[in-house]
Amino acid sequence: MYDCIIVGARCAGAPLARFLARAGKRVVVVDAASLPSDQPMSTHFIHPFGMRILDELDLGDRVREIAPPVHTFRTGIGAHVVRLQFPPREGGSCPRRLELDRILQDGAREAGAEVRARCRVVDVLRKGERVVGVVVEQAGVRSELRARIVVGADGRHSTVAELVGAEEYLGYDSPRCIYWAYWPRPAWYASDPRYEGGTLVVYDEDDFRLAFPTNRDEIILGFSFPNTDDLAAFKADPQAGLVAALRAHPLFEPLVEKAPLTKTIGLVKARYFFRRAAGPGWALVGDAGLFKDPSPGLGITDALRDARALAHAIVEGGDAAIEQYWRARDVASMPLFYFARDLGAVDYNNAFNRLFFERVADQPIHCAKLVDVVERRVSPYEAFSTGTMLKWTFGAMLRGRFDVLGPFFKAGQVAAEVQKAVKRATQECEALRAR
Repeated sequence: MYDCIIVGARCAGAPLARFLARAGKRVVVVDAASLPSDQPMSTHFIHPFGMRILDELDLGDRVREIAPPVHTFRTGIGAHVVRLQFPPREGGSCPRRLELDRILQDGAREAGAEVRARCRVVDVLRKGERVVGVVVEQAGVRSELRARIVVGADGRHSTVAELVGAEEYLGYDSPRCIYWAYWPRPAWYASDPRYEGGTLVVYDEDDFRLAFPTNRDEIILGFSFPNTDDLAAFKADPQAGLVAALRAHPLFEPLVEKAPLTKTIGLVKARYFFRRAAGPGWALVGDAGLFKDPSPGLGITDALRDARALAHAIVEGGDAAIEQYWRARDVASMPLFYFARDLGAVDYNNAFNRLFFERVADQPIHCAKLVDVVERRVSPYEAFSTGTMLKWTFGAMLRGRFDVLGPFFKAGQVAAEVQKAVKRATQECEALRAR
């Protein structure tokens, strides 16, 4: 009998296993894939918040040893790009998934967790309504594993979520496609003031382009566009389409002078959602329970955050603690989920958002507020006061820019929707705590 069976050994499952094993729990992790193995459907950025959680696991320095630190994050619309600066030991990182997953899986084993590769879950075991284990298949042989709790950390197409019937809510289909590949990172990338070795996400018309420096002296370059545009052309020749799109922007053209090192990868269809993340004898963590638009690169960081929270709940013990984890996850994640939805919307490049970046760019006090958003110290919908937004909007209208008004009101409606959703989730969380 195990204390915990974890299905999935990547960015959520392996850290959860290390947290639990260090707390003295008997843990087994099963994964259908060979381990370690690459996870190409990932842009694999880790925000500073996530790096601090890796430090709690004594794994942060292992990641820093293989991937260059990221101390600046630039994002904006057109020529108005804001620069977010992180302290030297508070930077992010963007390690390739093969190396990152190896570090996480080795960390789980070192802590005492059992990790089984090429081990596929085919069913769950129940005692009444309670999940008490799983049926696995390995090398053609089926066997049963039993535990006090089964955790699905097996990604957005989670087998565990399907088997336990975890309900989806707030789901929607992505309006975008994204294609990316890896290039040699130019030797001047760290010293050039346009990049400073950091990340870059720039919107132009309905599209955005991204650059994330990774290990192996490489850089990941990507292009996202509405999934109603040019999709057939991209599917016909993804590499040619990606190279042409990157060359069309002055900040990205210098980065594609050499040939790409890998084939072009595309995410054409995606669905973003919350899922119920707790039930009798089971829980979900990472993308299995919450999958958001990748535009802000929050996935790995949130997986680490939720793995830590779920580990605390499992150590505390009891169904109430596990359900509390789920409710608290929603409270913490609602603003970021909507924020990611906004960033991935095809109309993100609108008059109001252009005005926002105009006013924030080169203003350290405003850039510091955006750092607070990235660092999870404040909701993206509370970083700037309504009064400030009104001042900027009406100032623009006095200069004849009346097109800011519609997007401004729409942004206010979204903020109200977020506030309502967070309030509801908070009430549910507090009601559970009061039981």
